[in-house]
Amino acid sequence: MDWSDFYVHQAGREVRPTFTAALKAWRDARGEQVGEAVDLGCGDGLETRMLLADGWRVLAVDADQHVVERVTAGTSEAERERLTVRQATYAELVPDGGPVELPAADLVYAGFALPFCTSEVFERLWAGIRASLRPGGVFAGQLFGPKDDFAAWPDTNTHDRADVDRLLSGLEVLRLDEEDKDGTSFAGPKHWHVFHLIARSSP
Repeated sequence: MDWSDFYVHQAGREVRPTFTAALKAWRDARGEQVGEAVDLGCGDGLETRMLLADGWRVLAVDADQHVVERVTAGTSEAERERLTVRQATYAELVPDGGPVELPAADLVYAGFALPFCTSEVFERLWAGIRASLRPGGVFAGQLFGPKDDFAAWPDTNTHDRADVDRLLSGLEVLRLDEEDKDGTSFAGPKHWHVFHLIARSSP
């Protein structure tokens, strides 16, 4: 898939509701305090730029060759000083035999991003996400269920409800919404089977 074309198609989109809800969960617990965030599969960079505007320090990761230009578009010098952009696939993030190495984070966001790697890479990526969360840190993102049409794509991973519960074990689940319906995507009609997740590590 050409992700650059996808990001062009997404131009002008609104901030994803799961991200907004995760940020609210952080603020409900910490007030106006800001911290360090990781945006995995940051894409067009919209959520990263919102975090920067609020004063967060952000690591933004995406495989797209134009990720630096996309994420930094319209940012100030002061915001760019708090931003690190890394162009890498999930497989490139994962060292052989170990979990992905991510910095300690107060917020890890992966908007419709985690399904797009092999199952083996996903397990190590998820272990790295769990390890990176500071006490009280928030994770937000999506996983695809087995009935999602994208499950047929190569190098994707899916999870049923029992597996989602396993992945979230030990975290405080703030939101777990399962979407199972026909709809549309950038590629046309599609059946969506998606778990929308927000979870928090123990304080």
